[in-house]
Amino acid sequence: MAELKTKHFRSDFVGSVGFLLAIAAEVVPNLPRLASLRARAKPRTDPKSLGILLVGDNMDSTHGISVSSERLAGQLREVGNQAWLMGVSHSAKTPGLRNPEGSVVMLAPACIIDLHGYEGQEMALPSLAEVCRFFQENRVDLVEIESPGAFGLLALVLARLLGIPVVHNYRTDLLAYTRILLDHPLFIAGLHWFIRNFLKSGGGNVIVPSQAFVEECVAMGNPRSRTVQLPRGVDLSRFSPDARKEGFWRELGAPQGPVIAYLGRVSREKGLETLSDAFERVLRTHPDAVLAVIGDGPWKNQFRERLAHTGRAVFPGEMKGDLLAQALASADLFAFPSTTDTFGNAVLEAIACGVPAVVTDQGGPKEIVQDGISGVVVPGGDADSMAEAMSRLLSDPVERERLSRGGLERAQAFSPEAARDRHLEFYRKVVAAPMFSGT
Repeated sequence: MAELKTKHFRSDFVGSVGFLLAIAAEVVPNLPRLASLRARAKPRTDPKSLGILLVGDNMDSTHGISVSSERLAGQLREVGNQAWLMGVSHSAKTPGLRNPEGSVVMLAPACIIDLHGYEGQEMALPSLAEVCRFFQENRVDLVEIESPGAFGLLALVLARLLGIPVVHNYRTDLLAYTRILLDHPLFIAGLHWFIRNFLKSGGGNVIVPSQAFVEECVAMGNPRSRTVQLPRGVDLSRFSPDARKEGFWRELGAPQGPVIAYLGRVSREKGLETLSDAFERVLRTHPDAVLAVIGDGPWKNQFRERLAHTGRAVFPGEMKGDLLAQALASADLFAFPSTTDTFGNAVLEAIACGVPAVVTDQGGPKEIVQDGISGVVVPGGDADSMAEAMSRLLSDPVERERLSRGGLERAQAFSPEAARDRHLEFYRKVVAAPMFSGT
């Protein structure tokens, strides 16, 4: 087979047009293959063992969606289903399987466009021939679309063509991100129209991670009866206080002192300007405090420069697996300033490690953290309130211990088995009746 030549486009108007034309150029030659797939499509039965394909854009990187989707695919396999997470390989990586079980598949990109505001991140369309080959070789009873991007659109079209029911997992607040990164009313109105119709196009079956996002989807016109809140689980065997390692942050070059950790994408829409301002205020009362920023992203250099004068911030980059659990469990506090997260995997992982969390009153994290019981909830975008909460907890080890116990108890409600079973129940309902009646 000839090596696939990838077309790469910049994130500007000319590049966007070129990317759309490249998509058309990829689809048209494969129309006969698509017609053949449709002709061979067999009527679905109601199998006890489902074939579930999770599809998303930008899945070949570490973030909440990719991590939780990979975990879910593995858990679905553990109870007798066939499940895959499929994405497009980042141009700097080799396509193929990403784990020994074969549940994470990254296809070769046919065309790529850089993501505006996200240095090093891409939106890509895979070789359509490769996608068709997957559907020929594997039984797929349901397609779950993780993001409304190029590959998500392609998966939607394929699923509808083949008569496979579709579920949308809408868990990124694209409208909020766009208002922060590119606040243009015409563009936002167009994006709102696109998201609304994208969710409806799969039959309106939408999974969201928090009650706040249920209301947002309903406000966009999606039927409430088809908008289902299914929170994610956390690996309680990995993320626990037992992962704490004395001297962990010192070994990574952090100065001596209590550690306030942040975990997530290092980008402006995560509220990191608020965190930066709040941390500088904390240093006035706790000059030995340390801010540990776990993750990577387009704002990392600016964040580092902004706090360089303090000498009290460390940026270890991305962490995974047991190392990440050690990093969180070895912190004294967790700060999550985001007002745009629809759930907050990082928050859940932190409280499962017994680390009190300070979160905002906007988005999904406030539904994880119970104010005054398993952490502290402060007004979004308010650096003074965040600083006051962090300073108060640093000064009161008894309160930190009480909130730690509350967080550990709260985390038990998010077991991965419970999350898997609730997803599977919904999948079976959709497979049995792809298009619900009524609204």
